[in-house]
Parts: sequence; structure tokens; C-alpha cells
Amino acid sequence: RRRGEPGQPLKLPLALLALVILQGAFGMWTVTLKLWPQVVTAHLLGGFATLSLLALLCLRLSGRFAPLQLPARLRALAAACLLLVIGQIALGGWVSSNYAAVACVDLPTCHGEWWPAMDFANGFHLTQHIGPNYLGGQLDSDARTAIHMSHRIGALIVSLALLLLAWRLKAAGLPRLAGLLLLALALQVGLGISNVIFHLPLLVAVAHNA
Repeated sequence: RRRGEPGQPLKLPLALLALVILQGAFGMWTVTLKLWPQVVTAHLLGGFATLSLLALLCLRLSGRFAPLQLPARLRALAAACLLLVIGQIALGGWVSSNYAAVACVDLPTCHGEWWPAMDFANGFHLTQHIGPNYLGGQLDSDARTAIHMSHRIGALIVSLALLLLAWRLKAAGLPRLAGLLLLALALQVGLGISNVIFHLPLLVAVAHNA
């Protein structure tokens, strides 16, 4: 319970408990449904959500971090950036669950083209059949290329949005927070590029996920 609010139970731990139970179910379905991409991606997003809620709970219980008092427009921009990052994480999960990380092995082009042959309909066909073993993926090259290129385009959009947010944070008198944001962005973009250049080494892939 919050200090000073004896009658108000914390809602965050209950949400966290529900999410952990759901994560257990997704872990089971990942095996029983033979790496069905939809479940694998949802399991990844659930892991990120669990970690985020745990971090938020620790910050709230510590009482050492007061919420930032930001202008309404800056809060709206930060919220929009958060949604873009979540979408990019979902795209990354879809890349991984469909084994599309090495669909393009060159930069900045893909297969030597700026806009290669792509099959978005099959790449983002979210009602794939349950039953086949999806280990190694079931999609053809053009579908995997569409997924990979979507993640690249998403990275560009997210990078531009976060650069704008960092600039606005600095202008609002928060240069340290802006610097941390730029550092995290540069590290993540660098790891993503390294995944392509070095053909998905395990340590780089895990660091990119982290």
C-alpha cells in the first residue's frame, strides 16, 4: 500500500502478477504451438512489459525519483515516442520469430537494391495456421525481406522521433536526460547495424534485444 493512503491498494503489483501468469501461459504455448510467430512475438512483448512494470514498481516504492514536471506538449511527444518504440520492438519480435533478421545482408541497400522485391501480404499475414513447426520459419524470401525492411524503416522513424525528443528535453533544461537518450539510441542503432554486417552474432543479437 502507498504511504499515506491506507485504503488504496497498489494496482501495479496486481497488474504485474497477472502479466507474469500470462507470460507463463505464453511460455507453454510457445512450445505446444511449435514456435507459432504470433505467440513468440507476444511472449517477447510480455517479457519487455514485465521488466518495465518491475522497474516502474521499484521506482515508485523507492520514493527517490519524483515524476518529471514537463510541459503538456513535451509529455505528449514523449508518449508518442514511447508508442513508436513499442511498435518497433513488436516489429523486431516479428523479425525474430519469422527468422527474417538475415533476410538482408547488406547496408544501406538490401540485395543491392534500395527497394527490393517484397511480399508484405504474406510477411504480415497474422492468421498463419496453427500446426506446422515454425522452427526456421515458413515464409519465402520476399516475405522475410518485407519484414526486415519494415524494421529498418521503423528504425529510421523512431530515430528521428527520439532525436526530436532529445532536442526538446535539452531545451526544457534536461540536458543529462537528453544525453542518456541519445546514448541509448546510438548504441541501439549501432547494434542493429552490427547484426546485419556481422550476420547476427549471438552476443550482438542479445545486446540488441537488451
